[in-house]
Amino acid sequence: MLWYLTFAVLAVVLYLALGLKGQWPDGPRGVPFIGVLPAKKQTLYHQLTNLVPGYGDFFSFNMGGSKVVVLSSPTAVNDLIIKKGQKYSSRPISSAQTKIIGEGRLVQMEYGDEFRKHRKVIHGLLGMQNSRIFLPYQEYESRQTLKNLLENPNAFYTEVARYSTSVTFSLLLGARFARSDTQIPEAMRNTALDMFKKMRPGYWLVDWIPALNYLPDGLAPWRAKAHKILDNVLEFWGVFYDSIVARMKKGDAPDCFLKRFLESPEIGNFSEVDKRVILAELLAAGSETTATTLQWFFKAALVSPEFIKSAQEELDQVVGPDRLPQFEDRDKLPYIAAIVEEVHRWASVAPLAFYHATSDSDSYRGKTIPASTTVIYNSYAIHHDSQFYRDHEKFIPERFLPEKDPRYLPQFAHAPMHYGFGVGRRECPGKHVADASLFIVISRLLWAFNIDLGSNPPPGDGIVGSMPIWRPAKFTCNITPRSKKVADKILAEAAVQDPALQVEDAAQYEDAVKRVVAKRRAGE
Repeated sequence: MLWYLTFAVLAVVLYLALGLKGQWPDGPRGVPFIGVLPAKKQTLYHQLTNLVPGYGDFFSFNMGGSKVVVLSSPTAVNDLIIKKGQKYSSRPISSAQTKIIGEGRLVQMEYGDEFRKHRKVIHGLLGMQNSRIFLPYQEYESRQTLKNLLENPNAFYTEVARYSTSVTFSLLLGARFARSDTQIPEAMRNTALDMFKKMRPGYWLVDWIPALNYLPDGLAPWRAKAHKILDNVLEFWGVFYDSIVARMKKGDAPDCFLKRFLESPEIGNFSEVDKRVILAELLAAGSETTATTLQWFFKAALVSPEFIKSAQEELDQVVGPDRLPQFEDRDKLPYIAAIVEEVHRWASVAPLAFYHATSDSDSYRGKTIPASTTVIYNSYAIHHDSQFYRDHEKFIPERFLPEKDPRYLPQFAHAPMHYGFGVGRRECPGKHVADASLFIVISRLLWAFNIDLGSNPPPGDGIVGSMPIWRPAKFTCNITPRSKKVADKILAEAAVQDPALQVEDAAQYEDAVKRVVAKRRAGE
């Protein structure tokens, strides 16, 4: 008994000594052998942000048996994630459970040949050169959003999900959503966020006590649970994948990305799981972040309404009341473009993005960062630090205007950019698609409607969701057309459809999705 006690004391002393004298960046000590435990009433990004005043923009902490390095300034992010991207673009070494759940997922892959193979497919669809193929769908669906909000303004919170999901579904599956109350976008969101929650480092007890990894399957029920999670995820996304495959066999599949992908010569390079996961990643990523960003936009319109007047003055001068804003107007609408940038900064939809990891050892500011170290850049901490963004809690688009614009407020932005799409070699491949989706619908919403509180209570500070994406808790507002002429124009524009946009009704998937969701809930 005395021997065990002596060993335990020596181990703790050794742990503390190594932690204090090692070459790691400074940081909180945490619990020996376990590290810094998650705060019960705080999100991780708030918890890490609160450590910045004490430890600076470059610190580390223990998560179980692993060290995590946190970057919280534009300088640190630029020096490591961008300038040394060849070393900082991998992903953390996954637990056995995360590897099971994340099979075939680009966002989880270590940097290498497999990553490049998957990214080529996704970048081929979403990259800058091909993002224009989304424009007709963004054009059409944004007009439908105006009509839907004119007829049912209280549905704005779900309508933005319909908009973003319809754009994505139209191109990927040849189908769109006509109704704001469709349940599929929320089911997609819940499926994706539940999966990411269970993939993130620290979710499983074994992440904090790595020795449990050596237990046999019979004593490690979490492995079986991880397989079940993967099965549930594949079954959910299989509703869409299997439908197109079956219709391809019958010869009546719509012309869409999935059909062309499955007919392409390189399809033999991907496993059956890979093919399903690629579709899942495109469907989820293409709809979730855009919808959430638009929900934050509506909240910004209520808590910082001053920007609406400036935006509408610009729209009235450039566009006028007789037509809708177009993509071609963007260069003449710098304030609208600045609003899009400021939503990303102010909302910080994905505050910690996806964790990076080092593929080789490195040194920075006199400290050593070994290979396979998890690296988090805390974009929320950057976006909400007064030294980088003065009055960071306020929504101020003027901070992102061009320097030559007389409305530009240079003292309100000392960071070179926002980090809403990530940076470096892991930057979101769909940023150009998302940017276009946001510009066209935000410009048209502000052209068409006045957005204010009316008699509704102000939105609270609550957030909902889980890593990596957070949205504002539901709130209410007034959305009214700016004039009868505008209302008439909305209805007239909504009735026009490009004959080339031959898309089906995505309601065909509703019943199957409901069955899968009900089955999953019954098994929980």
